[in-house]
Amino acid sequence: VGKPEGFMTNSSVGESVSGHASTILADGLITLVHAIKSEYASNATFVFNRTTLAAIRKLKDTAGQYVFQAGFSLQVGATNSVLGHPYVEATDMPSEGSNTYPVMFGDFRRAYMIVDRVQLAILRDPYTQATAGNVRYVARRRVGGQVVQAEAIVKLKCST
Repeated sequence: VGKPEGFMTNSSVGESVSGHASTILADGLITLVHAIKSEYASNATFVFNRTTLAAIRKLKDTAGQYVFQAGFSLQVGATNSVLGHPYVEATDMPSEGSNTYPVMFGDFRRAYMIVDRVQLAILRDPYTQATAGNVRYVARRRVGGQVVQAEAIVKLKCST
């Protein structure tokens, strides 16, 4: 059975290097942000896991000051951001390490398409587990997805 294509596995998605063999550098993130066209940058989002977020928040300048500050705004609806762009934590993203891709960046609405092939169908089965006093439900749904505009996203590789 086919599965939706992940944006990490698409070979057409561009990459940018972090500037270090196994970790993320602030310069690498800045290069990543500028690796996509301006038309995609206005709606761009970072995607990384929680461990990578911690590594990004720990980046310091030569004076020992943190480079990125979390958005501690009291305004309703205020979101945290990195370099002025929102981020999403995705548990399936790899952590930083040699030759890994711990950060994705871009306009995912334009880059990725999700297609619902068949609407959700639910079948109620009152017979299979009737002796135990249970009613069984079987659900079925077909969903597909793939990268449709690879230039709208780019991945960061831990490499020099």
